[in-house]
Amino acid sequence: MSFAHYLLQVNLYLIVFYGFYKLLLDKETYFSLNRAYLVTAGLLSLFIPFIRLEWLTEQKAAQQVYTSVNWEAVLQQATIVTESNTGFNWGSAFVYIYCAGILFFLGRLVLNLLAVKNLINTAKAGSAFSFLKNKIVDQDLPLVDVIDIHEEAHIKQWHTVDILFFEILGVITWLNPIIYFYKKSIKNIHEFLADEQAAKFQGDKAEYAMLILSQSFGVSPNRLANGFFDKSLIKKRIFMLQKERSKKIAIMKYGFFIPLFALLIVFSSATVRKNKKLIAISEQIPLEKPIEIVQEMVAPKEEFVNERLSKSVIKPSTEKIDGNWTNFYRFMAKSIKYPVDAQKNNLQGNTQIKFTLKNNKVTNVSTVLDLGDGCDEEVMKSLLSYKDFKNLPDGNYVLKVDFRLTDNNSKIKNEKALLLPSHKKLSDINVIGYSNPVRENITDEKIDKIYDFVSIEKQPEFPGGIKKFYEYLSKSIKYPKLAQENNVQGKIFLSFIVEKNGALTDVQITRGLGSGTDEEAVRVISGSPRWNPGLAEGKAVRVKYNINVNFTLSSENDQGTTPDPTVKTQNLLLRSTEKNSSIKLSDGTFNGVVVIDGIRLLNNNLLSTLDPNDIESISVLKDQLATNSYGYKAKNGVLLIATKAGKKNNLLMKSDQKEITINKPSAYDIKQ
Repeated sequence: MSFAHYLLQVNLYLIVFYGFYKLLLDKETYFSLNRAYLVTAGLLSLFIPFIRLEWLTEQKAAQQVYTSVNWEAVLQQATIVTESNTGFNWGSAFVYIYCAGILFFLGRLVLNLLAVKNLINTAKAGSAFSFLKNKIVDQDLPLVDVIDIHEEAHIKQWHTVDILFFEILGVITWLNPIIYFYKKSIKNIHEFLADEQAAKFQGDKAEYAMLILSQSFGVSPNRLANGFFDKSLIKKRIFMLQKERSKKIAIMKYGFFIPLFALLIVFSSATVRKNKKLIAISEQIPLEKPIEIVQEMVAPKEEFVNERLSKSVIKPSTEKIDGNWTNFYRFMAKSIKYPVDAQKNNLQGNTQIKFTLKNNKVTNVSTVLDLGDGCDEEVMKSLLSYKDFKNLPDGNYVLKVDFRLTDNNSKIKNEKALLLPSHKKLSDINVIGYSNPVRENITDEKIDKIYDFVSIEKQPEFPGGIKKFYEYLSKSIKYPKLAQENNVQGKIFLSFIVEKNGALTDVQITRGLGSGTDEEAVRVISGSPRWNPGLAEGKAVRVKYNINVNFTLSSENDQGTTPDPTVKTQNLLLRSTEKNSSIKLSDGTFNGVVVIDGIRLLNNNLLSTLDPNDIESISVLKDQLATNSYGYKAKNGVLLIATKAGKKNNLLMKSDQKEITINKPSAYDIKQ
């Protein structure tokens, strides 16, 4: 139950209770009973919204018999992102205004309390009032002893507590004008009670009334205090003082409060049930116009891969049901799922839902038997999702759904159904789920953790090194014909997980090109031979790995391709070319590792002796990829140079008249 819904009920009950008071009790002289009624009405208005009728009733049960038909469902998981709404929201504005009002009236209450404290400390001449246990009466006033008895009555009967209670209630319900009538009525009753005590002490009501009238120009205290000289109450005080006492039979009027209280409990119980279930469920019902958008589809979690799905079973009723209900049963059987929470908690049992069908619309949906853990809500959601009631007869119906777990001996909740003579019974539906398998020896929190490539002591590696992996990709990846025809070029960003057994799983395209290039890259990487797994703390772990695949179409007149100096991850370059242009190396010192035709140079100065015309291709490795392949000295990068003389050892191959060259991005200058 939301706070707004709670406030709505509180204000409604305050109005109903006060209406009853004004209608039957206001004119009676049973002031103590009236006082008790008003205070009780305020308290009950605060607490009735929390009272449930189910606490006060005992449910009877009956037996049910049925047969079944099976079906199977398919699970799918999606990430849903609610579409943002930047427009003005009246609901939010009302909440802000209401909260601002609460703060304002709370501040005013605090200021009034401080004013009363100051009034007690600096009482003026002619003052006569009381607050809690504090009594201020000017001893120079006429008949001071009578006034003193009046104020003493306020203190002994704790009238200030009533006033403070309604002041606090008024802070919460400040928007409801009825609360101000409560405040006025309770103050009137306080004065009537105190006047009774003072008049009894005086011995003459007429003389006491003259005392009140003669002091009508006295000093009025703060509205939180009980003041003898309250000008706004003098007329009514004198009237009630002289009024004939109510007859004893009038006490019977107070008895009508009991059925009123019971009626409000029934109303609250129905409202709470609707709020907790129907309102929450309605948010899950698919709408004709979506209010949410699906941003991405996510594969089912690994823990559900081998989990058997739940199935629903229709069990026909022994009563004769119109054949038009067939589509309804079929829909419900496919729609109802066994809630995950219920499966985890090994909950099985029966839920009964009653509803009214009128003019093709379902109303008055509520539970007859509550099962819990989302089972009741699941049935209601499916019921309210069904739209094809146009050929079904109007009436009151009750639907029983049995939730059962296979291979589970847990207690059946609500095993016996209730009989509702006023509702026509529909065929039962049985939802069969499977108990969660017990996972043994899962105590290590890191067992399924996915590590980052650079955060472990030993990175995963393809057998034979990263060059062998590129060789595998070179031999396996084909430039899709559709991509060539559409002149599709560019980079595909992929990620995959190297499992503890070396297998590559969860191959995902984080950014693709289309035209068959994405599928081709995923196909080849998914079929990769097993890697040597990464190690953390001496144990094999799951490691996430990233790679880029660059599909490039080049003509015979293209100049040499200069790798992108900003990209730091692995990159696979696929060319469609018949001829390579010459490449010249820039002068300068290179402090990394140089490998020519697979042979590592001990002296990098030998680069200056290399004729650029003899170079077939150049590749560059850097960062983690370089150190993994060639050790710590490769931290400044690795130059892989293939010469024309060593072409037979280079990573080149002819395939469908296309030359596929493996290349890497570089942060170093490679000038043409």
